[in-house]
Amino acid sequence: MGFEFYTASRIVFDRGAIKKLPKLCAGLGRHFLIVTGGGSLKRSGILDALINGLKKEGITCTLHGGIVDEPTPGIVDAAVKSGLDAGVDALIGIGGGSVMDTAKAAAGVITNGGSVRDYLEGVGTGAVIVNDPLPFVAVPTTSGTGTEVTKNAVIMSKEERFKKSIRHEKLIADIALLDPELTVSVPKSVTAASGMDAICQLIESFTARQANAFCDAMSLYHTPPAVHALKQAYDDGGDIDARETMALSAMVSGMCLANAGLGAAPGVSTGLSAVLGVAHGIACGMLLPHVMRYNLEHGVTKYAALSRAYFGRDFKDDMNASLAFTEAIEELCAYLGLPEKLRDFGVSDGMAATIAKASMGSSMSKNPVEIPLDACEDFIRSLI
Repeated sequence: MGFEFYTASRIVFDRGAIKKLPKLCAGLGRHFLIVTGGGSLKRSGILDALINGLKKEGITCTLHGGIVDEPTPGIVDAAVKSGLDAGVDALIGIGGGSVMDTAKAAAGVITNGGSVRDYLEGVGTGAVIVNDPLPFVAVPTTSGTGTEVTKNAVIMSKEERFKKSIRHEKLIADIALLDPELTVSVPKSVTAASGMDAICQLIESFTARQANAFCDAMSLYHTPPAVHALKQAYDDGGDIDARETMALSAMVSGMCLANAGLGAAPGVSTGLSAVLGVAHGIACGMLLPHVMRYNLEHGVTKYAALSRAYFGRDFKDDMNASLAFTEAIEELCAYLGLPEKLRDFGVSDGMAATIAKASMGSSMSKNPVEIPLDACEDFIRSLI
């Protein structure tokens, strides 16, 4: 067995860790581009406190906010322009996965030139990251994508119907700072969507074709508490213990996806996002138990190990154990109020072929059961 493992150079995880960020940044640059989301950090006072702390360390800042949707080439290129115009020498992405992906991609494009579209797998010009990106600090305020510890940033275009990655080990964050207290104000809908994204990544990396023992150990350990904690965080956003568990689980899920791959749930979710703009986490959550059942029907029973860890007991055989865990995930999706059918996203039978074509990317290729284009189309139709 052989594998490589990539993750952030330094991980700082603690309640209240945001207060440590200015000193951590002092050795990385003197003028930071701070990429943020829709304004909640400003309203809460967290952003002003961060900027004041950076000033005390002799660091000036340029703000680039308003990242509220999944990044498109235009969104990333706008961040690149802000950074170049201001002459920044480092970046902070503080927000949800879209914010961090925007900042991560911008850090690479600023030093390598062109548009981010040039670097996208499958649709770009073939440009690659050669020069070192600007130093990049990732600070998640949701618990979902785990992009704070991955080597890729996901970029989409609904007009061109693609959702692709700019990917290189040089894009990995220099520092990933996780403060569970930053997530307590996240609304229930985002808690559900981001949480299911993390759980999907933990489960699918465990059964992916490129799964390895190192990542398996992390998935096996973190999946059971994440399933329990997501319900608790959904019911009570102020439950800091549950928020802490989810923040850690999401980060670990990012490590696992980056080093073991995923499967058909994020694969089809990519197609739904590219064609209809469906939120990734919600789609992944809705699709996950259906993909698990599909894989079970084709002989994949590795879910049994997760099931025994989750329920804390043995089962008659691996198939029964795997079915029990699949049902537990179905119950979790129902508890969170996720859609049950693809028609709830606006999918019609006539869209199946287009969505299937847009789903045949990196994640789909790593599903433990091969799902060619025609089988993917049939799978999508079965869920409408």
